[in-house]
Amino acid sequence: MQLDVVSTVNDPGVPGKTGDDRAGFDAAAGTAWVLDGATDVTDLRPFPACESGAAWIAEALSDRLMQGPEAGDAPEAYFASVLADVRQQAEAETRIPLDKLPGEALPIASGIWMWLQGAEAVFVFMGDCMALIRSAAGVRLIGQAEKAEDETATARRMLALTPEERMGWLRQARRMSNEIGTAFGLGPDVVSNLRTARLAMRPGDEVCLMSDGLYRLISPYATHTLESLMADLSDKGLPALIRRLRDFEESPDGDIPRIKRRDDASAVYLKIEA
Repeated sequence: MQLDVVSTVNDPGVPGKTGDDRAGFDAAAGTAWVLDGATDVTDLRPFPACESGAAWIAEALSDRLMQGPEAGDAPEAYFASVLADVRQQAEAETRIPLDKLPGEALPIASGIWMWLQGAEAVFVFMGDCMALIRSAAGVRLIGQAEKAEDETATARRMLALTPEERMGWLRQARRMSNEIGTAFGLGPDVVSNLRTARLAMRPGDEVCLMSDGLYRLISPYATHTLESLMADLSDKGLPALIRRLRDFEESPDGDIPRIKRRDDASAVYLKIEA
């Protein structure tokens, strides 16, 4: 079986910006991915050639994922190589040596990666990027759905803080993430925390990899269920879903606690072909 890439989208939410998301695929290799760089929480800008550290790591990871795995590779070994190469690139491009950067300045990204291997797909993910798979059996979610709910609760608490308190909390959270490797980043322990899932696939199955920006339509906005989002995707396409997202954000109903009211939204929509 093989991947048919129906469409992709990367909407930064802010005109004139590249944003912190990246989406990509290599249909010949059977791979596709979505990445969401975590918003910078310092002004150090170790990668000044890029719009932000978040954009830098999302782009560096996406570029490296274009070099797909070899047949028989274990996902953990493949990502160990990917992350080692991205760290080497970071060491060459940073204007501040990585070992001199505080933990809050080291960029990280959420992401989900798919590799179709015959009649099975392996998914590797960290953070709040998701995959929806529609088959004859219904719609299944792969990813950490609780992250979307946690983010809404966190936003509610943080919006009650002063700007200084909020930034202090964000920096502490970023340091902790880098220390224990809970996202795709430059630290040494990321691979041991990778989450993986394997799923049997059949011709006609549909897959949508998405960042948390698009997943907002499901949670917290609740304009869609898993099933209705995939139905709208099939009937109307990704651009229509992005328009629905932005329209909701600007409506009175869109006043739901969020740290960023208009977040980046990216996705890759795929079909499995015989």
